[in-house]
Amino acid sequence: MSKILFFLLLIPTLVLLAVIPSAFSEDLHQMNENDLALDISNADTVQNGREWYDRRCSFCHGGQGKGGKGPCLTCGKFTYSANTNMGIFTTISVGITNQSLGGTMGAFGTTIDGMDIVAIVTYLRSEERRRIESGEIKDPYIVQEQMVFPE
Repeated sequence: MSKILFFLLLIPTLVLLAVIPSAFSEDLHQMNENDLALDISNADTVQNGREWYDRRCSFCHGGQGKGGKGPCLTCGKFTYSANTNMGIFTTISVGITNQSLGGTMGAFGTTIDGMDIVAIVTYLRSEERRRIESGEIKDPYIVQEQMVFPE
């Protein structure tokens, strides 16, 4: 009897756990269903990411990730990472060593904790969203329709 009761309670719980995140999906940044989901509305995580970014990334990538000697990181276009959150996390962790890609970047995975790297990526995505919503940059995720000419 207790096993049946356990499963009767477990099923609604699993359904709720599957539904609840979708209710907050507007504040999650995820490039595809397999990508790392980031809560860009979490002010503490974004602030932690901003602090780490300012200390370790802004020298090359400029203030607010707008670019400098390194590329813009808040424009929605990540050349080295297929524009996924997990790809950006990996790039920060292991660096870029292939100069044929246009430059190099040191690996930070041994000097910045993994959760702090997640915070940096969350900050970048939060800043990207802010810039898009303010009209500072065009939304890079809107697919432009191709022009069709009559024959």
